[in-house]
Amino acid sequence: MEEIFGALLDMSRLDTGALRPEFASFRIDELMRQIELEFAPLAATKGLGLTFVPCSLVVRSDRRLLRRLLQNLVSNAIKYTPAGRVLVGCRRQNDVVRIDVYDTGVGIPQSKWRDIFVEFHRLDQGAKIARGLGLGLSIVERVARVLGSRIELESESGRGSHFAITVPHSTDVPMELPARESARVDSGQLAGITALCIDNEPSVLDGMEILLRGWGCDVLKAPGLALALDAVSDTSIVPNGLLVDYHLDQGNGIEAIIALRRRLGDLPAILITADRSPDVRELARNEGVQVLHKPLKPAALRALLAQWRVLRVAAAE
Repeated sequence: MEEIFGALLDMSRLDTGALRPEFASFRIDELMRQIELEFAPLAATKGLGLTFVPCSLVVRSDRRLLRRLLQNLVSNAIKYTPAGRVLVGCRRQNDVVRIDVYDTGVGIPQSKWRDIFVEFHRLDQGAKIARGLGLGLSIVERVARVLGSRIELESESGRGSHFAITVPHSTDVPMELPARESARVDSGQLAGITALCIDNEPSVLDGMEILLRGWGCDVLKAPGLALALDAVSDTSIVPNGLLVDYHLDQGNGIEAIIALRRRLGDLPAILITADRSPDVRELARNEGVQVLHKPLKPAALRALLAQWRVLRVAAAE
């Protein structure tokens, strides 16, 4: 319900003109890096390749609205790609920069290209492989209209899709991020934090490592409890906290956290799970374990890791 209301509110504000763009010049790679960090774990969970081609071009647009538009395009690409990869890149075309999002997903028949931008409209094939509201692309269309940008689409059923958005190229000196925004993406904010991650899916572990290292964290990782114990035995580094998936090949995440705490002390721990049952919540609460549900929201994870940093500083005083 929260997702539905949020999307409808965005659409209403865009349609009524209540959401006015604030144009500024900025490097597009600042935006791309944030989106890559946000979606890397989700792509890794599905076993998809997610590639962002480096780009140093400067554009003039509304940073927040353009980010929302690209988030929706990348999210859709990952959601409707059962296997393969998603590629995001930019290229200069005269006085504009074209931002491309390619995927190897289910594709869209040409007869449906217009329909997918209508709110609450979903294609039958897409609805079979992923949940959704049918609002993502209608928001993309509205944001593009507000920004004065053009959307391009090339797709074929069963052969993937290519969405492109054009934004003005800028020769101005990029506007610096406000201090509040800079602090939010500053990787040094979590520097020195070491997380021990356990998940029985190697691709998920790799995605989590990419995300955490992008925030300045150090990472120890293992597919299960036994190898996690070996990992901490083989190093002099004591982790500052535990990130553990609930469903493991042997035992579960709560049991692994209990065993690791016996060895390492009462470390803060986060259980990552798609299981929303009261039993799992109760087990976690009894052990003083915080719970994050899948699909994982990077902002929520980052907020909990910031608490680890506070605990580490307090322990050192």
